[in-house]
Amino acid sequence: MIEEENKNIEQTIYINIDDSGKLVNNEKVAVYAGLVFTSKKEKDKFITQYRSIVQNIKCKYCKQEITQCTDNKSCPELKHNMLKQKHIRQLMNYIKKYSILCCVINNDKVYSNIKENRASRGRFLDYSLKLLIKSTFKGLIKENLINPNLPTKLILNIDEQTTKTNGYYSLKDGIVEELKYGIYNYNYSTMYQPILNNDLDVNVCYQKSEKSYLIQASDLVAGTIRKTYLNNINDITEFSKKINFVNYKLFLP
Repeated sequence: MIEEENKNIEQTIYINIDDSGKLVNNEKVAVYAGLVFTSKKEKDKFITQYRSIVQNIKCKYCKQEITQCTDNKSCPELKHNMLKQKHIRQLMNYIKKYSILCCVINNDKVYSNIKENRASRGRFLDYSLKLLIKSTFKGLIKENLINPNLPTKLILNIDEQTTKTNGYYSLKDGIVEELKYGIYNYNYSTMYQPILNNDLDVNVCYQKSEKSYLIQASDLVAGTIRKTYLNNINDITEFSKKINFVNYKLFLP
């Protein structure tokens, strides 16, 4: 729980997101998922242990003979779509010890004109990410993991390739507006109140996955959730049960 000894102490939240599947007509679902940390200490602890597990696995996917693979820097980046199930399970068992967030987009319910236009698709995904982050912050506040009355810094790490594919529009400004100032919906004449009551600093970082264990872990989470959805596409109740390890969920549209 956040201690309120000093109202000026800034709290830092780290959110890391990757995607699996695209918002296009020929795919059933697009998933944005990853991890959230409420302190640098927690984040660094995760990276240290996750790196260790990855290093023990990487050589098994190296093109060189294992006996010749002495430097796993030359081994490939571990991606969800290349891993054996036992290694996915090994990595996910560790990831599940931390807080996970996800946004699941049912592509069949999204208008075709949005999916077929890159700019419209980018705006929709931008909107989806803002809602996912807002939903996550609400959950963190409810659980007393962050204090809405303290200054807050959000460091949002997103896979660089994801942004190249879809494009993002004023994501930083949109997050600040959602969390700090609130949004007025003119269609329904409704004001959505802000959920933070102090200063908010948002830093959006676009990272190369091969250089970030946080993005690599987010890729694994997103891929796992998407595969689970596709395997249970006709039974959403069962799908929900199988992703009960996710702390903060958003289903769209």
